[in-house]
Amino acid sequence: MKLFLALLTNHKIDKLKRLVRSVELQYPEETIELNPVIVVNTLDDDYYQEVLNANLPFKVVRTESNGKPGKGKNSCLDLFLQSDCDFISQIDGDDFLYPTFLRSIANHVNHYPNIDVLGRIPLDCITRHKINAGYNFIPDENLYATVWGISLCSFGERYPSRADWLGEGFPSFCIRFMLQSRKSAEFKMHEDIGVREDHVYGVQLLAEHIKGNISFYLTASSDFSIIDKSLEDNIQSKFQENEELLKILKSKMLSYVSEHRSSFDELPLIFKDLLITQFEKEAFVKKIFKDESWR
Repeated sequence: MKLFLALLTNHKIDKLKRLVRSVELQYPEETIELNPVIVVNTLDDDYYQEVLNANLPFKVVRTESNGKPGKGKNSCLDLFLQSDCDFISQIDGDDFLYPTFLRSIANHVNHYPNIDVLGRIPLDCITRHKINAGYNFIPDENLYATVWGISLCSFGERYPSRADWLGEGFPSFCIRFMLQSRKSAEFKMHEDIGVREDHVYGVQLLAEHIKGNISFYLTASSDFSIIDKSLEDNIQSKFQENEELLKILKSKMLSYVSEHRSSFDELPLIFKDLLITQFEKEAFVKKIFKDESWR
C-alpha cells in the first residue's frame, strides 16, 4: 500500500524538525511505500521561508490558509487525492511518531483492508501539568508525559446511543484520525471553525458510516504517535470557546446525525497488542528530546 504522510505545520520549526526526525527513525515496514510531504499551511510568509531554509529531507508544499485548522487539514486531503496513494495519515507539526507507527498502520490495514477511517482512542500526550492516568514520566524540564501501556482493556458497553456532547458543556473529542482512505477523504472539514473542528468532522464521518458509505473503525492501540499539548500559542489558542460557538458546533453536528445515533460508541473497535511498551515509549520520547538534530 502507498501511504501519503502529511506533516502539517503552521509555526514552530523546531517542532517540525522533531516530527521529521521521528519519521526518519521508523522501524522498516516492507508492506508500506511511504510518501512523506511537509504541508505548510500558514499566513506567515517568514515561516514558510524558514521551512524552506531548513533543507528538510521531504518535499515541501505550501497551501492556502485562512488561519483556521480545518482549511489546513482539508488541503492535506486535497494533496492526497491528487496523488496515487491509497491512504493518508495527517500528523500535526507539534506532535511526533513512535518508531512503531508504520508497523501499526500495516497491522491494522492488513487485518481490516476495508478501513476507510481509523481513529484511535487512547491518547498519549505531553503537557505542562501532570495527568493522573496511565503511565507518567518527565520527558524534559517543566513537561509531563502520560502514555498508555495496554490496549487489551474494556471501554465499556458499546451501542447506538445519545452522545455526551449533547449535554451542556463543550464536546470533548478523544479520537485522533490515524488513517483515511481515498473514499473518506472526499468528505471535508468545516473551514470556518477555529476549534473543535475535528469533533464535527468525526460526527460527519460517523454519519457516513451509519449510512454504509464508509467503514469507520476505532482502535485501542496507542503505538502510533504522541500529542504535544504543552504549547500555549498553538492555532487553537487564537479562538475563544463561548456559548455562541457551542451552539454552532451542536447545530453542525446534529445536521449529520440524530440525537440517538450521535455516539461514537457504535463504531467497531479494534484490539491489537501494542508494538511498544510504556517503558519503551519513555525511552524513545526522552531520546527524541535529547536529540540535537531537530533543534
